[in-house]
Amino acid sequence: MSEATAVKFADWLAIRELTATYNRCFDEADAEGWARTFTPSGRLEVAGGGIACTGWTELAEFCRSRGWGYLHMTLDPRIRVEEALARQECNLLMLRRRKDQSPPTLLATGRYTDGLVRTPAGWRFAERRIELDNRLDAPGGQP
Repeated sequence: MSEATAVKFADWLAIRELTATYNRCFDEADAEGWARTFTPSGRLEVAGGGIACTGWTELAEFCRSRGWGYLHMTLDPRIRVEEALARQECNLLMLRRRKDQSPPTLLATGRYTDGLVRTPAGWRFAERRIELDNRLDAPGGQP
């Protein structure tokens, strides 16, 4: 493996680890940990859902407002790294968990489109855009 390939693979792994941290923090309602996966001025948008949060304070409030009970799975990532910037596209499966440990149910499917920045603390999301295919728990299966 060439040195350039090894660096790109290390970036790929770091971005996947960041994405896993994002998922786990949100799913465990760790609002501050989840917000810190973004840059201080990072932005989350749910396309067509009327949801947009910018900055750690708004992001943490959004996570807190959702509470515990989600299970995010991000799949099939496509990551492109250019120096200190990266783009990621990945699919999303979101399930609803219950504290009584009854079987989880599929809540939504969709995809993330991300802009990332390499910071002194590692890769962080500068922007995440979620496009949901549907919300299966909504009336008529619509968002």
